[in-house]
Amino acid sequence: MNVQDFVEKHQIDTYNLKNTISSMIDEEKEELLMDIDLIKNNLHLEEFEIVELIKEISNGKSKINILLKNSELDKYYKMEILKSLETKILGEFLVEHKEFCSENDIQPYEIIRKLEPEEQKSFAENLEHINLTLNEKKEILATLEANVKQNINTTNLPKEYKSALSIQTTEYFGSVILDLERELEDYRGLDNLISIDPEQFTEEQRNKFIKICDICPNLQVINRINDILECTSTASEYKEGEKWINSIIDNLNPEYSKAQKMAVIDNAIGKKISYAPDFGTEVFNHLNSRSLWKIISSGYGVCNGIAKLEQCILNRVGIESEIISSGSHAFLKINDIELPLANGEKVQGNTILDPTWNLARHRFGGMPDNFCISYEQARKNDIDIEGRDHKCHKNDEKLQDVTLNLDEQSLRQLFKSVELTDREGQFPIKSLIEKSKQVDEFYANQPEQNINKQFLLLKQSCPEFATCQNSSMSILSLLLSNENLKFNKCVVDRVYKRKDKEKRPVMFVYIDTDELGKKFYVASKDEGNFVEVEQKEFTEKFECYEKDLENYKRY
Repeated sequence: MNVQDFVEKHQIDTYNLKNTISSMIDEEKEELLMDIDLIKNNLHLEEFEIVELIKEISNGKSKINILLKNSELDKYYKMEILKSLETKILGEFLVEHKEFCSENDIQPYEIIRKLEPEEQKSFAENLEHINLTLNEKKEILATLEANVKQNINTTNLPKEYKSALSIQTTEYFGSVILDLERELEDYRGLDNLISIDPEQFTEEQRNKFIKICDICPNLQVINRINDILECTSTASEYKEGEKWINSIIDNLNPEYSKAQKMAVIDNAIGKKISYAPDFGTEVFNHLNSRSLWKIISSGYGVCNGIAKLEQCILNRVGIESEIISSGSHAFLKINDIELPLANGEKVQGNTILDPTWNLARHRFGGMPDNFCISYEQARKNDIDIEGRDHKCHKNDEKLQDVTLNLDEQSLRQLFKSVELTDREGQFPIKSLIEKSKQVDEFYANQPEQNINKQFLLLKQSCPEFATCQNSSMSILSLLLSNENLKFNKCVVDRVYKRKDKEKRPVMFVYIDTDELGKKFYVASKDEGNFVEVEQKEFTEKFECYEKDLENYKRY
């Protein structure tokens, strides 16, 4: 039968076409549905229509043959076809086609838990005779419907099966409902089912959860930025992040005030985190830069992720805060905090802390100019030197009661009290700037040496400068703006190596002077310094991000 000719001859519309195919015998359906090009490109059947037709076939082997042929079907539709198989044939498929399931990210439990209760029970009772891994069997048992679990005779079941049956899971997603009071070993092998947000855990619960991370190293740790955005970290990232958070909190002087604790915490975040250097590029991962514990592990984040991290730590030391968004930027509103003034008085109220805008300052020992400021001051900071208002902190509704603004003298006094300045209240960056100016004066007539010495100062101040690109770029731009460094052009920016498939950012400096001509320097993470490269080599080895090329026509 030439179905295509039949359709064209009788001008059958799509609806009647499906009904016509549905009326065929199984052998004809199988022959037709195996011809992918025909059913998709000539008959123009939708995926859901194809799946419905496949499910109608009574022969399970035929369904499997068609499924394997239709490799481009969506995962959901593939699972729908598998669910329509008899449980015995389904069990055989899961064993014989493990590679297919792996390639399509289909876990056996995802299919079994969607079967009808009687089918679930039948599959579970025959589970011991199906050659699946122990972990796969435990996942299946754990995610069965509650009423199915109750009807399974557990008398002769292995201990691991019984413990899996006793695990509670959510009805819709099949995720484990974690019970930290039960034997934690019961969760071994259920990594795929564990997706937990531990942000509100007590210290005791966190300690137990860390043990679960050792038992289930492939579980997912989640944190929510808002009602829509959910980010994930790995178990190892969670453990690393918690170790770092605890190191900060454990080293806080118990006699410190909330303001002092906040100063230490904000500084520690700036020392650890840099703004995501690939932000705004074609390879930027917006979830990774907002995943609370991943940020700590990688050292990179963006504003709402960094604000979330600081809020998490502040909350653990009893400081109440709220994440505020202007639509383009996120920061913290600190509620009802007492701040000390240099004259010995204290003021209390609401203030703004912007950890993201403080990152580079803290990394290089500078005075954070977005620490405990009023809404009025924050809005002033939104205006650049050309008078443009970027409205980064604009939120009149939520910030109209933010009036506390710590003056410079009081800020220096506060950071001095936690030993983040010298005895005179001077921040460490002052020494860096003074040395930079001395170098500029000493090498006033030797521009190449001047540049290389400025690079050396950057390295001495921050040995990891090549891996905290955004913070380094802001400070380096300052060091290269000295009076005697007379550039026709100076660019401090990012590129990536052409051979790097991940397109990881590399910081570079491009200068153009009358005396030296055009020079390129690349920050080497391996060597920990700037390496000069010829222009030809630079253009051959490195590439600009597409977004940067769109925004800047530099070369």
